Amino acid sequence: MLKPSQVKNLPHFLLIALLAGTAAMAQELPRPSLARHEDNNTLPTTYNLKLGQVLFDVSGSVDTEFNDNIGLNHTNKQSDFITTPEVGLGLMWPVTETNTLTLNTSIGYTHYWDHDYLDSANVLVAPNSALAFNLFVGDFKFNFHDDFSYQQDPVNEGAFSNVATFDRFNNDAGVTAIWDLNQIVLTLGYDHINFITTGIKDVNGNSFADVDQLDFSADQVSASAEFHVTSTLSGGAEATASRRTYDYVGGDYDQATVGPFARVQITQYLRASASAGFEYVSTPDNSINSATILPPNVFTPGTGFSNGHSDNWYADLTLDHQVNQYFIHHLSLGHQVEIGLLGDQEEAYYADYTASWKINTFLNLAFTLSYQDVDEQAALVDVSSYNLFNAGIQASFPITKSLSGALIYQFNEKFADDSAQEYEQNQVGLNLTYQF
Repeated sequence: MLKPSQVKNLPHFLLIALLAGTAAMAQELPRPSLARHEDNNTLPTTYNLKLGQVLFDVSGSVDTEFNDNIGLNHTNKQSDFITTPEVGLGLMWPVTETNTLTLNTSIGYTHYWDHDYLDSANVLVAPNSALAFNLFVGDFKFNFHDDFSYQQDPVNEGAFSNVATFDRFNNDAGVTAIWDLNQIVLTLGYDHINFITTGIKDVNGNSFADVDQLDFSADQVSASAEFHVTSTLSGGAEATASRRTYDYVGGDYDQATVGPFARVQITQYLRASASAGFEYVSTPDNSINSATILPPNVFTPGTGFSNGHSDNWYADLTLDHQVNQYFIHHLSLGHQVEIGLLGDQEEAYYADYTASWKINTFLNLAFTLSYQDVDEQAALVDVSSYNLFNAGIQASFPITKSLSGALIYQFNEKFADDSAQEYEQNQVGLNLTYQF
């Protein structure tokens, strides 16, 4: 469940997207990320400790929630109260007037009051944790980054069902170079990704064997060229290429995309972004035997197929609209193909809507709705499919000058070809955050 201490510095629409808990893994990116193209060299608006030029923002929070289906089960659902104390740390060091080092992270621990055997085995690290250094040299900007997390909530792996904890470490380290030529902006990036699974348990505390077969590393390069046609219209072309290698199985899993994109500021308060293109995915013999790792009611990928590749397409349309100073909303629609956790191909259609409404100085509301239609494919053969629906609402409010609270409700539902993999989950929580 979203914790305000983790995301208080994010844009409104991204904050609400995290609230949704939609499926997202630290895996190869389908297209170059434009997020790193945006500069933010201003000092943080809130900090509570300054050592020389280094600014620190330290907070503490406690999240308590009731979850009516902690094991994502179709039948025999079990509920529990879950408490997560957490410490948040933000750091900004303006090394020079233009070169800045930043760190944002939160660490915590999860305790189940009735199912304490599901307690965190390791310290949890928030999924938006990042260390970054921006270096400017003439017309070039170099962004060195390391995004990292350690999580155990299985909801974010949409293909999983009947799982209570999914402990995994994600790390994405790389560098992005941006060459600003005024009318043209050229970008080139490299990322190395590591995914490590440390444990998977069902609601009864049974650990699955050989989960380290899911461990992989990946290398990705990305490039884009953006042309500013007018002050309100820009467009260009972008491409990525990635190769994934599993630690304990052979074969390379390749993915590449190429296509145009465009962004237009329709009005002062309405912006549209669109991208589309060709996508290539190649998978070798799937030597990951899921039956030795996951029971059939957890995941049903294909195994034992011949080498194959698929030629596909991706597309995304995004609208960002600021109705007024109080209400902002965001809509994304799209299609893409990803390499799944066990080397399977996942073709997904998605729709995401988020909104942020500042009702007054004492109450802020955030809403989210998302839907995914996912086909799990083994080479070119469909083997299973599922649909995910997520809805959430968060009401944030100040209590004192340093203490704030948030009431959160989250609903998650999965429909699948195999009814044993379907589930419905409700989460109701209260978060208290203290800004030191």
